[in-house]
Amino acid sequence: MTKKRILIFVALLTFIFATFPIFFDIYRTAAFNTVPRDDYAPYLLTLVGQSNKIPGAPFAYRILSVAIAIPFYYILPIYTFTNLPNVNIAYLKATQALSFSSYLSLVLTAVIIYAIARKQFHATRASSLIASLTSFFFCNFVSQIGIDPFAILVISLLLLWLNRPFIFALLVFFSIGINEKIPIIFATILAFRFVSFISQKRPFKIYIQLFSSFLAVAGYFVATLLLKFPGNESQTNPTTFLSSLQSSLGYTFSLKGLYLNALPILILATVIVLIKFQKQNTFYFSDISGLFILVILAMFADVVYNIGRIAMYSYPLYLPAVACFIDDILGLKETSLGSN
Repeated sequence: MTKKRILIFVALLTFIFATFPIFFDIYRTAAFNTVPRDDYAPYLLTLVGQSNKIPGAPFAYRILSVAIAIPFYYILPIYTFTNLPNVNIAYLKATQALSFSSYLSLVLTAVIIYAIARKQFHATRASSLIASLTSFFFCNFVSQIGIDPFAILVISLLLLWLNRPFIFALLVFFSIGINEKIPIIFATILAFRFVSFISQKRPFKIYIQLFSSFLAVAGYFVATLLLKFPGNESQTNPTTFLSSLQSSLGYTFSLKGLYLNALPILILATVIVLIKFQKQNTFYFSDISGLFILVILAMFADVVYNIGRIAMYSYPLYLPAVACFIDDILGLKETSLGSN
């Protein structure tokens, strides 16, 4: 092992120890059930043979987001809270495992954001690190006690491996069982990239990624037709879309909605504006379609105060490019663009 690899390993280990209190914050919030959330612990208990409860749609289809916590269910020693009443040890173990999965996803997402900024946007180490750490701020707008962090990690990985067609295709197919928003995001942004490239008469080289994303979207809908888990039928019923849109607008323009729905979208829009005018101009402006599709889907699905949370799934599309904006502002320049 080279000195550089040892240094990277030590830095990553230090990063994990420094951020470990985040795990306890997530776990404590979930264990005491202090905020509204989608509780996947019973589903995890079913997967490990401790229960037989399967949630309704769309939660049941996100089986891989829950299954990723199975090793932590068996490996982690149980940590109990003194003031937590009526403790069910199996349920608490499942909650702890899911919390650790979310925490680890947050840490790895920050690492991947750094890697994307360095490898794809050729930003300096300093600005890449700033963008990486900023991901913890963005994650405050998603449900850290749910499965959102793992879905965002997978989105980040797909971006990192976008130019590796077979790895990308494999992961995007797996994303069918992780979160349905993932293949939808990539089918949208790659379709818009394709149109943009063709209109500019530029060569488009990622056909496998484009087709695999659309096949993954189709695969998800096939799965819903075959498995037919009940629940949230109105979200896929076109006759309810108009009323759902009206309801979503009403929630969004309330005081609570301005904070939970409008503010995250405004933050993402500000980031897009900033990186659009960076000097290096390495950002594909067509990728703003990823944010648009999530907002549109959330508005028509009538998810009440979760529109901003869903929109924030798109932040890995934009945050790495912020590193280039920081370089421009500070006048920083990487001496070796190809270095890692």
